Amino acid sequence: MGIKMIDSEINLSRLRQLDALRFYGGDIRERCSDGQIGGISKDALYGDENAYRTLNALLFEGVKNEQERIWVEGHKLNSVFITRVEKTLQIYTDIFVLMKENRMNVETCVVGKRIDRASSVSYYEKGFTHSFFSVSKCDYNSEFAHKNGIVLIETHITPNVPSIDYEKIFTCKDYKNLEEKEILLPPFLNIELREEALCPTKTKKVKDLNKKPPLGKYQLRTIAFPDYRKSIFDSEEVLWEQIMEGKSSAACLLEKMNEGDKEQDYKEYSSWKEKVQLYLKVRFSQIWYGGGED
Repeated sequence: MGIKMIDSEINLSRLRQLDALRFYGGDIRERCSDGQIGGISKDALYGDENAYRTLNALLFEGVKNEQERIWVEGHKLNSVFITRVEKTLQIYTDIFVLMKENRMNVETCVVGKRIDRASSVSYYEKGFTHSFFSVSKCDYNSEFAHKNGIVLIETHITPNVPSIDYEKIFTCKDYKNLEEKEILLPPFLNIELREEALCPTKTKKVKDLNKKPPLGKYQLRTIAFPDYRKSIFDSEEVLWEQIMEGKSSAACLLEKMNEGDKEQDYKEYSSWKEKVQLYLKVRFSQIWYGGGED
């Protein structure tokens, strides 16, 4: 293979990774054949401006996150991310590769702010992020408070963890939401969480979807990304086959949730999601520790 061909493939791979990150952040403009950013995508997957909701829900254990988003907050989740799970897994992987290559090379902590669901605290108390975890270098923004019961999370990002600062790799032309000053952390990251006193002035500025103030404030500190290959013994190939075999049923079950079916048993859906999460834990470990950047 010639050098020009190799360079071309590397460039296309890089653009795909950048587009995955843009897409997660809500920028659904398509990439043109000349490499420039074009018009809005009409694709059922890549045209979903709220893709982050489904992408994140699939990474939480169980079904409580989906049910809160759908049944309480009134959102619909996109089952196309399950029927086309090959593309979904590529999006997750591309973002994580960027996090490795562009992690913040700093000697001290970088602090970001996040408004989260109060229900998410129980997940973080287990010592891990369960989905992609975005914070802003700005103050708490009420635009992100449209959730059922909220808490404020001050996030201390320590050196040498997977992370990406949107401002470091995009310009305003490349990414339409650059003003959010976002830093993104990966799922499955080892963290520490402790509760702090809530300042009364913060409760006046930020309200949840029910116009209620934050229920608490927490400080979250990143620790490290574990090598999950030491505890997960299923191979990528086996997990991949199980994911492909179960995707049709999982997509149907997500649609049942979208329809408001509260009588349905969703254990099969939860089990399928667990396979996705195990696959990504192994894949991300290979990327972070070596042997899986392709």
